[in-house]
Amino acid sequence: MSGFELVLASPRRVEHVAAVDHFVGTDGSGRFGILPGRSPLVTALEYGLARFHVAAADRWRHVALPGGALTFDDGRLAIACRHFTVGDDAGALLAALADEGRREDARRADLRHNLDRFEQMLMRRLWEMER
Repeated sequence: MSGFELVLASPRRVEHVAAVDHFVGTDGSGRFGILPGRSPLVTALEYGLARFHVAAADRWRHVALPGGALTFDDGRLAIACRHFTVGDDAGALLAALADEGRREDARRADLRHNLDRFEQMLMRRLWEMER
């Protein structure tokens, strides 16, 4: 049986991988695998690593992602997520994913701080206008 196409999509880029013959990921129910010819599937991937095998290269590759939406239908496996990294070294990919998570947390904290300051300034001006 021939392989399927893997499409990894984030807001910044899309990557296509042809002739994938096996995918292993994790969702809320645990670890699962996808082989060519599988019935349609929709699930939410959990934070961490997934892996896929390309027959032509005869090796497993890993993809690190912070969760995502997975759909499989008609020979096409599509994963949509905020960001992803593909590589061969699982440890390095997990470290990169953790670093990206820390950067996102810092950006979110900075945004919250700026919104709090804006709200305080707005309240002060409203109070001054009422005087």
